[in-house]
Amino acid sequence: MAQQKSGDDLGLYLTLVNDSDTPQKLDGVSTVHAERVVYRASSSAPQQAVNVTIPARATLSLQQGQGRPHLEVIDIHRPLGATPIDVTFRFTTGTTTLRIPVLPLERGAGSPTPTHS
Repeated sequence: MAQQKSGDDLGLYLTLVNDSDTPQKLDGVSTVHAERVVYRASSSAPQQAVNVTIPARATLSLQQGQGRPHLEVIDIHRPLGATPIDVTFRFTTGTTTLRIPVLPLERGAGSPTPTHS
């Protein structure tokens, strides 16, 4: 975290859970703290627009790891340090904003705090 600088890209690792009987689509993620959020099918895959489907009654893991799909926060506006950031997720059924902790990778992530939008 002490090495963050403006313009850096940061991994955004999460697990999505769909408790409904129909597939749900995550088709947008944004934060005021960066230029954009993108999807990567693996760490070496090109950046793509966020467009992921969470099957009905399923869990989709977007976590750190070689060859694993994940999200990335691109071109942060300033170093974030350890300050949690608000990230908005746009699903088929609407949007939700979560307060996401910014942690060093060796520490792991805690539970996000949901807010209503």
